[in-house]
Amino acid sequence: MTTFNPLYLKVYNLLLNQIRSGKLKQGDKVPSEKELADQFEVSRITSKKALDLLSEENYIERIQGKGSFVIHSDAAIDASYSAKQDSSKRHLIGFILPGFDESYGIGLVKGIEKRCSELGFTILLKLSYGRKEIEEQAVNDFLDMGAEGLIVFPVHGEHVNNKLLELVSKNFPVVLIDRFIKGIPASFVCTDHRRATIELTNHLIKMGHREIGFISPPSEGTTAIEERVTGFHIAHSEQGVKLNRDYILTEIKNSMPINEITESQVFKEDNLILDNFLKKHRSITAIVACEHSIGEQVAAGLSRLGRRMPDDVSVVCFDSPENSRIQFTHIKQDEQSIAIKAVNLLKEKMLDSDFAVQQIFIPHTIIEGKTAKAFSMK
Repeated sequence: MTTFNPLYLKVYNLLLNQIRSGKLKQGDKVPSEKELADQFEVSRITSKKALDLLSEENYIERIQGKGSFVIHSDAAIDASYSAKQDSSKRHLIGFILPGFDESYGIGLVKGIEKRCSELGFTILLKLSYGRKEIEEQAVNDFLDMGAEGLIVFPVHGEHVNNKLLELVSKNFPVVLIDRFIKGIPASFVCTDHRRATIELTNHLIKMGHREIGFISPPSEGTTAIEERVTGFHIAHSEQGVKLNRDYILTEIKNSMPINEITESQVFKEDNLILDNFLKKHRSITAIVACEHSIGEQVAAGLSRLGRRMPDDVSVVCFDSPENSRIQFTHIKQDEQSIAIKAVNLLKEKMLDSDFAVQQIFIPHTIIEGKTAKAFSMK
């Protein structure tokens, strides 16, 4: 079993070993922040943190404009080194996610924070707002701060986060939640989105619905959405119900994190797309909405067209909060279990760099609401 140390501690320990071995003696000048950054291929922030830590513990003295110099004797260093070995057991964890609200995400944040507290971990939190560049910058920032592991709720998109791929290839502890990323062999914890959508669609089929629509954001390589689309297809096949591909709409963008400046315009575009879809396919008697926000958009769209839910069209979705204005029949994901499993996986990887990649699917439940009813011919 090996303990993974953040980058600044690796620089710190190497310098400390050079001092203890006599390679760097009392009065010797220590390599500069820039020299260390170049030597270890790390940022200046990382090398500065290593030197600051040596200074705080009186191994070196940092003199403005001159550099850093060894000030300790071997005996004092031996005692301080032992103390440092204990303090280095503190763990800093980074958690990156696109955003959260009452329908999905708050439970993840609370669950991860609670489990980290139980394990004595300190957690760093960053929202990516669905933007890959913010996600990548957060990874770099957390590493510079000394994070020993990362839990990442990846953003939508087909392009692989190169920084995450690099970290996973170097065996750095990374756990993904909610979805996995094709091409990145990292452990992940999520709902079985395919199975959940199969069950949700089967629920409508058992109610007698045969003309069923499916509405989601663009998949764009996002495995959670891709799996839900696949589940919708499989449910029709398993139940012997003919699938009308024209009933599948994957163009709704307002459910994805977007810039506030463009939000109003995107929402208007979504409403136009949705209204045209509902007008064109009046034969649809039920709709599977990929996300709760889309379920609400569908409900509003039906209302604009003078159609009632569930009398005219049944609507089901994922993740409807208890205090929602509309009580949807929905898939309830177990955010608490996802959070706990993710932190536990990360802990195992931090303790053992050879810990095998794990793929964990957390069970879900279907909650009956007031938006779906049995189909009857009128």
